[in-house]
Amino acid sequence: MINKRRQAGLLSVDAAMGLIVLAVLVTVAVLWMVNMSNQQSYRIAADKQQTFAEAFSKYLKDNFAVVLANATATAPVQVTVTMLQNTNYLPAGFADTNAFGQTIIGLARKPNANQLEAIVVTTGGQTIPEIGIRTIAENLGGPGGFISTLSPNVIQGIRGGWQVALSNYAINPGAGHTASALFLMDGELANDYLYRNAVPGHPEFNTMNTDLNVGGHNINNAAAITATGNVTTGADVSARNVTATGTVTAATANVTGETYTGGWFRTRGDTGWYSEKWGGGIYQSDADWVRIYNNKGLATGGTLVGGQVVAFGNITATGRISTNEFISIGGLATAGTACGDSKLLAKSADGSGVTLSCQSGVWAAGGSLNTFSVSCTGPVGRFQSDCAATCPAPSKLISGGCAAPNINWEINSSQPTGSNGWYCLASEDYGSGWYNFSVTGYAICSN
Repeated sequence: MINKRRQAGLLSVDAAMGLIVLAVLVTVAVLWMVNMSNQQSYRIAADKQQTFAEAFSKYLKDNFAVVLANATATAPVQVTVTMLQNTNYLPAGFADTNAFGQTIIGLARKPNANQLEAIVVTTGGQTIPEIGIRTIAENLGGPGGFISTLSPNVIQGIRGGWQVALSNYAINPGAGHTASALFLMDGELANDYLYRNAVPGHPEFNTMNTDLNVGGHNINNAAAITATGNVTTGADVSARNVTATGTVTAATANVTGETYTGGWFRTRGDTGWYSEKWGGGIYQSDADWVRIYNNKGLATGGTLVGGQVVAFGNITATGRISTNEFISIGGLATAGTACGDSKLLAKSADGSGVTLSCQSGVWAAGGSLNTFSVSCTGPVGRFQSDCAATCPAPSKLISGGCAAPNINWEINSSQPTGSNGWYCLASEDYGSGWYNFSVTGYAICSN
């Protein structure tokens, strides 16, 4: 049998070993939890510093000229959280210290003309352990740096990537602090950003290196826009004045004011100018004629000049018609026949070239129409010598006629053409006896 005392001793040893293992596990767990908490604090500190660095970078780009004018090689311009909040680069609730109570500031110095060198650095607060500052710098990536107890006068980049002397910025926060390098060289960050403000001597900072896509948004409040390529839009273009040195091509031009040109107004079809209000216009639909649309009249208070004027209807003038050449009359008429307008002129149809005029309703030559009215008495059927029409000497009678109300008269054919007498004869028998007739006749005489 096992001795009871010995058995009790063995149990005590086992319990002690269990307690030792438990203590080790608890210690490891506590250390792990503390490390995780520290890691979380380091990440939060890195995120806060990176947010400040991004806001500081934007501030420098937008205010490059002002910062450059106030910075020197040994006296940098200092930018705080409050300044970035007041200029809307950081939100109002952004704290100016990290989780370790260290204040975050930005410093920018001018090592050379038109050149800024900027860093972000923490000051004051708790001294972060070496492993902590290195972890924060790693979380910041390439720009991340730290101030080590091994080299407290410089900022070291992660894994020896870069190094900056703190004396350049007239500051020395001491070991246990972190930093970020912006490397703003000649106004340009390591990333090729487009500047909102002009940088003296550096127009390339405001120059795009690729096409600009605004994603369907507007470009507002622009002044002059200069382009060497095409301007294309599927919508309207609104402008006060549009100047083109080449051709303007459009489906329709709708102009509410006047239109000017230093050259021709050209149409490429059978159209021309058209009055939308009145329905008339001028156009050309063949090689020979310029026409008036809708046969509207053409009126002018000035002079019409042409090589030839052709009318298919009447030509009416309210003033005189003058010519420095001959007048060619194409209208033909027979002397002695009736006409209805005393203003008419014609040429004799017999080809003699005599000009006839409408006189007292009869075509007569040279204005030599003589009329007479006599009373004739005598038996019906007898020649009436009293009804003779004579022409004044030396003219000769070429035609004539007699007329009386309700009585048909005919020309006395026994009288030869060219004599000075013209007689009338009753053509009907009205019975025996003598009658008194009032006769109206005419004689056309030739001068």
